[in-house]
Order: sequence, then C-alpha cells, then structure tokens
Amino acid sequence: MKAGPVTVRQLLENRQRFCVPIYQRHYVWARDKQWEPFWNDIRTKAIERLNGRDRRFSHFMGAVVLEARGSVSSRQVTSFQVVDGQQRMTTFQLYLAAARDYARQAGFEDTVGLIEGYLFNEKQHLMEDADVEKFKVWPTEYDRNLFQDIILIGRPELRKKYQDHFYKGRDKIYEYSTVPKLLGAYGYFFERIKHAVESDDLEDDFAESIEIDEDDDNASTSSEENVCDRTSMELRLDALWEALIEEFKVVEITLEEGDDAQVIFETLNERGEPLLAADLVRNNIFQRADARQEKAEKLFDKYWKDFEDPFWSALEKQGRYKKARIEFFLANFIAGKVAGEVTLSKLFSEYKAFIKIQDSNPNDGYPTVEAELQDLSAYGMLYRKLLEHDDNNPLGHFANLLHPWEVTTVYPLVLRLWSSEMEERHKAECLSILLNFIVRRAICGLTTKNYNKFFLSVLRCLDTKGFSKENLASFLIAQTSDSARMPTDTEFESAWISAQMYATRLTPLRVKAVLESIERTKRQKFHETDQLSPHLSVEHILPSQWQEHWPLSDGEISTNEEIFQAIFATDENETRIGQIVRRKRLLNTFGNLTLLTTPLNSSMSNGPFIKKREALNEHSLLVLNREIANEEIWSEEQIEERGKKLFETARSLWPYPQLETVDAQP
Repeated sequence: MKAGPVTVRQLLENRQRFCVPIYQRHYVWARDKQWEPFWNDIRTKAIERLNGRDRRFSHFMGAVVLEARGSVSSRQVTSFQVVDGQQRMTTFQLYLAAARDYARQAGFEDTVGLIEGYLFNEKQHLMEDADVEKFKVWPTEYDRNLFQDIILIGRPELRKKYQDHFYKGRDKIYEYSTVPKLLGAYGYFFERIKHAVESDDLEDDFAESIEIDEDDDNASTSSEENVCDRTSMELRLDALWEALIEEFKVVEITLEEGDDAQVIFETLNERGEPLLAADLVRNNIFQRADARQEKAEKLFDKYWKDFEDPFWSALEKQGRYKKARIEFFLANFIAGKVAGEVTLSKLFSEYKAFIKIQDSNPNDGYPTVEAELQDLSAYGMLYRKLLEHDDNNPLGHFANLLHPWEVTTVYPLVLRLWSSEMEERHKAECLSILLNFIVRRAICGLTTKNYNKFFLSVLRCLDTKGFSKENLASFLIAQTSDSARMPTDTEFESAWISAQMYATRLTPLRVKAVLESIERTKRQKFHETDQLSPHLSVEHILPSQWQEHWPLSDGEISTNEEIFQAIFATDENETRIGQIVRRKRLLNTFGNLTLLTTPLNSSMSNGPFIKKREALNEHSLLVLNREIANEEIWSEEQIEERGKKLFETARSLWPYPQLETVDAQP
C-alpha cells in the first residue's frame, strides 16, 4: 500500500481515470451535511487567496482509496478503481463543472479551458474509447447518464434536457431536496459561485486590488469601471475554483497487489454519511465476485440492480430500530437461512458469518457468488411482495392481514415457507395457520414476548421434519407454554365473549381489523363485493358515556354515587351496583362493537339506542349494522348474544388446526 497527501490538482491533473465500481452506492451527499460545509470551507480559502494571506495549512478532505486496474491496450487511459472516496471525488467534479459553466456564462473563456483540464483527459484522439476515457471520474451506472450530461453538455443544454427540474423562465434549479442529488449539488454550487462572484460575499476583509486614479474624470471612466468590475469578478472566480485544487488535500491510498481492498472499505466512512451495513454487504459480495473472476458488472445488473431502487432505501421502523428496508430484509434473510437470531446492529458481521458457514458447507452452501446473488434476489422479491401489501398476491394479502398485529418477527419463517417446494395452495394454508395462531393469542391476551425466538424454533423444526402444513400445525398444537401455545376453541370463545377488548386487550386498529374481517365474511353471502370504506372506525353500540340515556333494568338512570361505587366492586349480580359492574365489563367486548364511517360515528355519539337504530337503518350498508338495527332494544343480554353469534364467524375465520395426524383439541 502506498499512501500520502496530495492536492486535488495533483489528483486530477494527470491523464488517468477514476472508476467507481458498479456495486458501490450512488451519489448520496446532501446540502446540510456535506455541500454547505464543503462550500464554506472553499469560501474561506478563497477569501484567504484574495487577501494574499499566508496560507499555513491546506484543508483536509479525508482519504481516497484506489486500486490500480491493468490496461487491456496501451492506448487506454490508465485507470484506477475507487475503493473508497467516490462521494468526495464526484463532488469535486460537480463543483468544477458549476464553476466552468458560470465562467462560460460570464464570458471568461480562458477560465473555462483551465477548469476543463480537471474534468477531461487530454489527447482524446489517442484513446481507444474516447466517449468513456475522456472523463476523469466515471461513476456508477445509476448516476452515469446524468453525471455525463452535467460534465459534458453545458448549462443551456442541461436546462433544456432537464427542464422539469428548472424553474420555468429562470436559470435556476428547483429546491435541491426535490431533484436528483447530482443535479442538486451542481445547482447549489452554481448559485453559490454566482452569488460570490457578483456580490461582495468574498470581501469581508478584501481590499480592492485594482485601483482607479481619483483624478480621472468621472464622466470618462465608465468603460474602465466595467473593465475593473469584470477583472474583479474574474479574480473572485479564479479564487473560488483554484481554492479547491490548490488548498484542498486528500490522502491518496493506492493499493498494491496483495492488499485487501475489502478490509480498507469496511473501515472507512464517507464524510458525515456513514456507510450502511447494506453498502458493506454489497461491496463484500462483488469484491468476492471480482476475486473469483465471476464478471461482477454482469452479476450486478442481473441480480443486484433491483436493490438500488429507492424502494429499498426507504426508512422503516421495526421495534426500536429505524433503518433502510434493505437492512431489515438482509436481517430477515440471514435469520431465515440459518434459523437463528440476527443482531441488526451487527448486520455486516452477521452476513460475513453467514457466508463463512456457507463456504464451509460444500454440500448445501453456495458454489459461486452468482448462486448467492440468485438466492438474495429471489428472497428480495418475496420480501418486497410482503411490504407492498398487494391483495392480489398471496404474500401481499397475508401481509395486509398481519399488519395490524405488528408481528414482523414471523418474516424469516414466512420467507422460508414461501421459498419451499410445497404447492402454492399449501403455502397459503401455512400462512393462514400462522395468522390464526397470532390472532387467537392476541384475543386471548397471550404474550408476544420472544416471538422472534419461537418462530425460529418453528423454522428449525420444519428444516428437520420437512416443510408441510401438517408439520407446522403439529408443532404449534404440541406447544404447552403460555409463550407459545395455540389457544383452543374453548379458551378463544371465552375471551371473545367476556374479555374487554377495545383499548384494553386490543388496540382500536386491531379491533377494527377483526370486525372488518367478519364483515367481509358476512358480505360474501349477500353482497356483490367485499370492499369496505377506508374511513370506518370502531363504534360502541352501548356508548362509553351511557349514564344519561341508558337506564338500568329497572328503568332508572344511574347516580354518580353508584357509578363511583361500581369502580371498586367486582361482583356481577342483580343489585344496581352489580348491574353497573357487568355493563362496564361488556362495554368493550366484541358483542358491543361495530364499524361506522367517522361522520356517522360522531353523529351517533352517546345517544339512546332508538336514535342509533334509526341512523343505522338510514345510513349504514354494513351487514354488521343491519343485524343490530333488527334489535328492538340493546341491553347486556343482546350484547352477550351477539358476541356468541359473532364468535361462530370468528371461529371459521381463525380456526384451530384440524388434521388427521393431529389429535382433536380439547
């Protein structure tokens, strides 16, 4: 390894190319964290140059790690692969392109020629492929077309080609957060350079270096003042672009044969933009592909390119972690493959350990990097279907039903189930069994603690016994601990009819999901569609504030004193206090809950049942509400009776597994 500090001029002045490997991340620097500090540093150095100050030290911009690439032909420009530092090198080019385009716009053609010496390699007629080799920096394919346009075609043509990103009738790019990062950086630097050159932005301590004779006739000096202004502008512009190439340094690290580029890559971060674990995983994969001569670029295009889609970089929250989707995918992928826990904060180390296991297992491991990428790509497509929640796809439909219950720890098991060799209908049946398990346990008030470990234990069982509906059901039914058992119909019914659900055992969102599933089931018999309004909310038929309009069995309204006494009572009996205790318990059970649109819910509020019944008859099309509207009165007896009827639908929706090879449940 050779390492040493070099100025940006020394880095860019030679006839050589810096190629960013296709598998490295695209340009991600942004205004607040990188462009603005970079510009402020340049501005400070430009002021120093204009004032002729003694410049005691250069500005350090971090490391650029390069790996030499041998030329196929003597005519080819010497090229280096950028192992690390592509963000800063791309930024240097965007800044210089902005300075050049301003120089051209201002008519400083000599400056244009000087700057282009740091953007393009000379002697293009001697190159084997001038369209490629003329560029000093060659970015990833993701950024390549836009980068070439910024460097090559000039601002007027750039504005025409990307007019959707420019203000109409103005030579200004939209807010930088709304346009592609490359174009945003270029636009930001162009505006800063223009402002600095055409104003006194650089003159905090800048005494004008070109003096005008005070005795000159004012009327005759207008042309001289113009010359003075243009000269001052050119001085400012030169200070701004020369500050970068002369005053900014990087540590250039050139790897020699035998140096491990991956080790270097893993230990370095971009300026203020830490590498994602997924970046390290991607680099590791394609470094290994390169080492095995497996044509990394072709493998990238075929298997990894889809992971560069913005879908995968979107942030999501699972548990206490908020990370890019691709990181959650990789964690679920590894956990599913090894049937073991994965530490998300150590994701890259987990992936390396996983590959080490694969490499040590010649029978079941990956024979090639391509086989590894095929597996990642296939699982990635399945994971995306889970996240996209498309009801027309079995995985998306399952994910929609699972969403309110927030049990993403089942994903590794789901991915392996769907990747198995079972028939698709059997895979769908397995997903239904898992959903039934989750819903039944939630309604019965059983814990979700250690679900991650439990679902991995299910996976280990299936790995041993084989992936089948029978083996899955047998394992679930065999569990006896409260942390893992499948509730029986008896327990399920008792909880359904008697336990307080709304905002007590279940969140309103989960209660809504349960009632929507029941409504859809009921609609299948009587309606042309099972589609429901997205604006439904949960309504209590007997309202939470029932005291004013809902008398007890004797027809008398409860007193405040009785309501207070019932807070501390537990017995349900025929006394007025006992009736209140029973009413308060049944209030949040499924028998007393239904669905309404939000406006109807608000209008019904705490009114008497006769008013609610009229509103339901007039405005609601839901089967659930038609059934309620058929009742003459609404008392505790109606609530319990309706709960029992709803349970029959619930038992068919989330059934206990019944298999010939499994003993019937108690």
